[in-house]
Amino acid sequence: MTVQTVARYTPKHRRARRRGPSLAGLAVSGITATVGIVALGAPALAAGERAIWHFDETSGTTAFDSSGNGNDGTAENVVMTGSGYEFNGTSSKVLVPTSDSLNPGTDVFSFSVTFRSSVAPGQGLDYDLMRKGLTVTKGGEYKVEVLQANGKARALCVVKDTNRKALQIRGTTNLTDGNVHTITCTRTSTGLTLVVDNLAPRTKAGVTGSISNTAPVSLGAKAEGGAEADWFDGVILDASIS
Repeated sequence: MTVQTVARYTPKHRRARRRGPSLAGLAVSGITATVGIVALGAPALAAGERAIWHFDETSGTTAFDSSGNGNDGTAENVVMTGSGYEFNGTSSKVLVPTSDSLNPGTDVFSFSVTFRSSVAPGQGLDYDLMRKGLTVTKGGEYKVEVLQANGKARALCVVKDTNRKALQIRGTTNLTDGNVHTITCTRTSTGLTLVVDNLAPRTKAGVTGSISNTAPVSLGAKAEGGAEADWFDGVILDASIS
């Protein structure tokens, strides 16, 4: 019998799918023998993983988190293709309930989305790719958007802490050309960094404090929905918070 291997798109930051604890890859130190009984210690998560959504489901309404942290989302009005979710630009979104692992506090953290779109936001408008919180949310917010600026669809990273100290930085690359793009935003102890695809990082210097709120993580639109929800029109292939 011959088995054919079908090539499929895999983002560079994709990690192995994990929907629950696995025994694969356990270190020897995690196995302890006592009076003939083997006790298996729980496998440790890779450092820094908070949530990983591969969006490779083909049915249902659950966007499974592969980090092991249980941050599964509920998909609304998306088309699950097995290699990404199609968002219709009017009513599609994924909502992930808040959890401690999605609130970075004062830690260094990154959030990233891999997507494809050939439809630019209208002039002065934007797409919400991922966000946790709003401008008025107590406890701060973080988000990554695609906004219309000077005739091009550009990346925007924003972080804001509990004291409303905010940093934001824009990209320069057109992102609605029908090609696959990845936007990664990283908050460090000294600023905010934006990386688009394999281009050189862009950095905004500044110090932000704790970010911790009760809002869900929303992908593809604001969690609240409505006419001003900044609905994304395109395909999200992968998203993560680390």
